[in-house]
Amino acid sequence: MTEEIGSILLADCGTVTTKAVLLEKVAGRYRFVAQGETLTTTEYPWMDVAEGIRHAAEQIAAVTGRKFLDSSRELISPEEPGRRGVDVFAATASASPSLEVVLGGLVRDLSVASMERAAAGTYSLVKGVLACDGQVAGGRRRHLSDAERVRLVYDAAPDVVCIAGGIEGGAVGPVLELVETVALAGALMDPDSRPLLLYAGNSRLHKYITRLAGKWVREIRTVDNVRPTLTDENLHAAREELYNLYIQEKMGLLPGYESLAEWSAIPLTPTASAFGRLLRYLWHLGDQSKGILGIDLGGANTTIAAVFDDRLYLTIRGDLGVAFGGARFAEERGPERLLRWLPDEMSGDALLGMLINKEMHPASVPQEGREVRVEQALAREAIRTAMATARPGWRPGEAQLYPRLLPLCDKILISGDTLARAPRPGQAALTVIDAVEPIGVCTLVLDVYGMAAALGNVASLSPQAAVEALESGALTNLATVIAPVGRSRPGDLILKVGVTYDDGSTFDVEVHYGNIEVLPLPPGQEAELELRPARHIDVGLGGPGKSGKQRVSGSLVGLIIDGRGRPLTVSGKPEERRAQMQQWLWDVGG
Repeated sequence: MTEEIGSILLADCGTVTTKAVLLEKVAGRYRFVAQGETLTTTEYPWMDVAEGIRHAAEQIAAVTGRKFLDSSRELISPEEPGRRGVDVFAATASASPSLEVVLGGLVRDLSVASMERAAAGTYSLVKGVLACDGQVAGGRRRHLSDAERVRLVYDAAPDVVCIAGGIEGGAVGPVLELVETVALAGALMDPDSRPLLLYAGNSRLHKYITRLAGKWVREIRTVDNVRPTLTDENLHAAREELYNLYIQEKMGLLPGYESLAEWSAIPLTPTASAFGRLLRYLWHLGDQSKGILGIDLGGANTTIAAVFDDRLYLTIRGDLGVAFGGARFAEERGPERLLRWLPDEMSGDALLGMLINKEMHPASVPQEGREVRVEQALAREAIRTAMATARPGWRPGEAQLYPRLLPLCDKILISGDTLARAPRPGQAALTVIDAVEPIGVCTLVLDVYGMAAALGNVASLSPQAAVEALESGALTNLATVIAPVGRSRPGDLILKVGVTYDDGSTFDVEVHYGNIEVLPLPPGQEAELELRPARHIDVGLGGPGKSGKQRVSGSLVGLIIDGRGRPLTVSGKPEERRAQMQQWLWDVGG
């Protein structure tokens, strides 16, 4: 079938924008030909997600001369003579509403945290948490009364209540009390509004769960215990069930879903799932002793995908993106979390006003420098928040050199308009470095056209098309990052770097603790690095003080040597901190 496919139209329907790209087979190889982009059309006056794809396809038609739509504005597929239509259409989407969930378990940092990571495997929005060891609010832990628990579930009105807790053969009474809470809340609801109950706890309680709650919830589904022992975590069954529920109950409600289903050769796929599929493929192409990390920063969601030892870990924060969720984040966690990344002075009220305005006009483009910097500050915190959810569930193996730091990553794939369209590439690179704090040597790769997920989707149909599209420039090297690990005093010499370019020219630089150095290496060129760290400094070449050589490719920014240390230290004094942020921006050309 692959040999018969000459043209492919890929689309991704995000919360704010819809993008489409055309791939064509030219001289036996697939090439990226053109892109179209428009606002997503799920809201009034269109109420049809397919209309946005039509608009984007018409933009491509204006550039290429290819006709995509027939007289009734339906996609022509397979391709007809005269460059009419395409052989294959495939789409991904994150525009559907999130699955609203309430999580319950015995211990907030054990069973509830496991259930939270399971829910984060798909587009879920946590509306409330029931923990038998109490709720944390304002830095204090407080136990809710029975009536308060029932009220929490009733007010949240979730699609699903997920109950975990009790290792196999463990606690019984507290778990059944949580189920009873759900049953009481369901009894107060209109029958059509009752939640589904997903039970992922102690398996010996299955029959009691049905007896207690069967009449008062929409449906009961039981899966394997997410925390079978205190030290083991088993998220696969719960994640799979929640993923299926999202597909059934949310994606199917996307206005215009029927048209996409008729056009597409493969089922409409959640954007995050397809993004993860591409990450796994890229891991196989790189240094498999390390991991690979993917960041997809959307308007309403932030997705973190990581692959270690051929295992994909997918995490979605459905409550925080660069358009939606920022105001709530600033109110709940304090504006200081965002203000700390700004090089200029700003009040908390001014910051909150900008975040609210962005939510009211999600498609707006920053017009001033400080608006750009606020958006990039929010990007940092969205990524850091998603990483905090994701990392406890990873099993990085030998790539985890230091327990509290990021594992070694061969590549970090970056997707999302805020980063792909930063005024200067150094700003995008610095935003990601500040957010994830990579160690050793890694490459930042930019999804310039915002189609990484779509390529991951089409790979299941035509691996050749995905491979050749990547080779033709769908992804661009943003920077090579060298991040030494080890503490020193500011100004101490921590690393000597020798750069040998392919034309034979050489360049040497000394890196001092606390500084960022950027060395030129344009796209299309390669160089060999000789890294000679100080005795107590580790650059990922075998331990502290270990030297070595590394071949690297050119990029938009070049070589960024981040000598600021890990974990990153930000000054607690406002004036010093702002000067620090400004210096870092200058260092990377931002």
